[in-house]
Amino acid sequence: MKLVFAVLGAAILISSGVMIFLVKKGAALRPAGVIAPSEIGTKADLIGQAVGLRLFPDFQTTKNVVWYLDVADEPFVNIPESTLANYQTNFKPELFDLRKNPQASCLENCWYVQTANVALPEALLQKIKTEPSIEIFVQYFDRDEKVPEVCESEKTLELKCVRPVSVREVRKKLKTPAPYFFMRRYLDSQFYLFIEKAK
Repeated sequence: MKLVFAVLGAAILISSGVMIFLVKKGAALRPAGVIAPSEIGTKADLIGQAVGLRLFPDFQTTKNVVWYLDVADEPFVNIPESTLANYQTNFKPELFDLRKNPQASCLENCWYVQTANVALPEALLQKIKTEPSIEIFVQYFDRDEKVPEVCESEKTLELKCVRPVSVREVRKKLKTPAPYFFMRRYLDSQFYLFIEKAK
């Protein structure tokens, strides 16, 4: 058993070293899949169920979760609440809407909702830098979206590039014309939940 753990530990160290070497030499980091592309269907809380299930281990080990909603559109507004309702734990986090109360404060096990591209309050910003935290960006996507040229050459993708690169990677899996959703992880603590707008 010790041999198995030693081999696994060595493999992790080697793969981490190779990844760091590739990034320094110009290889680009790409988002990793968390939730495979799935049809949204008619069940309103399907997205919240999927996020609550797939991010369960991450939610358990973090003190702060910040949800960035792209627009105040109805499907986005309910996703944090739906995820919280489907998050199976004895100690449910508190959910604060920073759009209504920017000075909301919480000690630990806290979820915050913020509008995308709006800065967090300074105290919260410092808190998520020093404590285990994750950020979830919720955005619409268009399956025919093109990847801008600038995104092709970036080593570390900017926020504006994560969506088109992720959509290109999953496009072949969108088999029907029905709207889909999927989630990608980027840079360890950032998650991107993409929802296709119904046409």
